[in-house]
Amino acid sequence: MEQIKALINKLIDQTAVSYDRLPDIDLYMDQVIEYLSRQSISSRENDKISSAMINNYIKDGLLPRANDKKYSREHLAYLMMISRLKQTLSVKDTGLLLKADIGSSDIVSYFNDFQRLVSDTAKAVESSLPDGDDELSAVALRLAVSGYVSRVVCELILAKLSARAPEEASAGQEPSKS
Repeated sequence: MEQIKALINKLIDQTAVSYDRLPDIDLYMDQVIEYLSRQSISSRENDKISSAMINNYIKDGLLPRANDKKYSREHLAYLMMISRLKQTLSVKDTGLLLKADIGSSDIVSYFNDFQRLVSDTAKAVESSLPDGDDELSAVALRLAVSGYVSRVVCELILAKLSARAPEEASAGQEPSKS
């Protein structure tokens, strides 16, 4: 149980990094990858972001282009959110969600709200943990089912947003946030 709580606390600690605490100097690709690898919690190798992935995110419009091969705080904020969301969403759905949700709001507020949401969710999971290891399989099942239900509902919402985006784009409107 202590190992699980330590992992949750690590997640919470990572979310203490607000936008203004991201590096304030532009970084080259290898520095970005190193920074992001230190921010990663997952032990699966394919969860780490690579330079090829970053280039694909730029091509797909999820991430602004680098400025003279250098990446800013804004890039890091997007990449941190993408790396967390890609754990449960496809890259296409991640892009749709970020574009629809950020809309006209600024990246600073959005990133800080995102970090707060991750922290609050981790705290809620921690508070639902039993005191001992006896009920771990029941907790794992509840979390897995919750993840499944959340993903199915999220995919339905994203499908609605995806269908609505072309209509609003052709009408010259910003995507709505409802």
